[in-house]
Amino acid sequence: MGKDKSLNKQLEARLIMRGIVAEIPLDLPLHITYKNGEELKGVYVIGLLIWNKGKQAIVTNDFLTPLKIKVASDADIIDVKILSIEDQMKYSKSITDKNTINIQFDCMNPKEYLIVPIFITGNPMAEVEVSGRIIGQEIPIDHTAEEVKASIGERLSALLLLLFIINIVPGFFIGGWLIWRDYGLKSLLNNCNDIPQYLSTPFILGLFGIGLFIVSRIKNWNERKKYPEGYPLDIDLESPFFKNIIGIFKTVFMGKKQRVSVSIFNWGKPILFTNKKVRKRTIDDWIY
Repeated sequence: MGKDKSLNKQLEARLIMRGIVAEIPLDLPLHITYKNGEELKGVYVIGLLIWNKGKQAIVTNDFLTPLKIKVASDADIIDVKILSIEDQMKYSKSITDKNTINIQFDCMNPKEYLIVPIFITGNPMAEVEVSGRIIGQEIPIDHTAEEVKASIGERLSALLLLLFIINIVPGFFIGGWLIWRDYGLKSLLNNCNDIPQYLSTPFILGLFGIGLFIVSRIKNWNERKKYPEGYPLDIDLESPFFKNIIGIFKTVFMGKKQRVSVSIFNWGKPILFTNKKVRKRTIDDWIY
């Protein structure tokens, strides 16, 4: 007889957000002062979800080794909070060093969870690792590597966007020329039903894409007229079109998740998440 999977415990930890709490430009004589007197230039938050995804409650005695959160050495932890969906859950946390947090809770029933905002200074994209050994759990707790991998929905959306961009030039010019040659301009303007969809759809999408490009150029031109020549606008800080296309390719075909920075230190810079591998199950993750 097979093993009853409902008897397995399944505590998961995954990253749900990264954000900027406060930043001050390096050339300003101002600082963010922490309560211990330390002066900082930037404070960031990493949101961690600890979720009982299994069908059994997880209690303190289930842990053979503590539930530990470790942040990479290029960032320092300055504070941590815990938010619980269950008001009666008792929990505690302790910062053991500048890169490590220990978390304890009395009982987490199925579908209950903790949200752990970790406040750091240093690299806002620092990697996070979660460890702990639980009696009866077969899979690793740490699912933070899923942050770096684009989901099926993201890859599909990127693919549709890539196809739309690739179609703009050939769809408008080649499709338009074939429509004009075989059906005439009057058919395009007065009776589109006579034109097959395999010609009309690429042409209309190409026309729409070119229209968006022209409108954006006009908008940028009008915006530049309001400022002195050479004055940098937000558009100047964004990544070039070619780099964006490369990013879309990597998302579609390699599953690499990317974001554009909104930090004052590197505004508009594409952020490519590091290739953090999903850790496989080892003897350190479970025991019966």
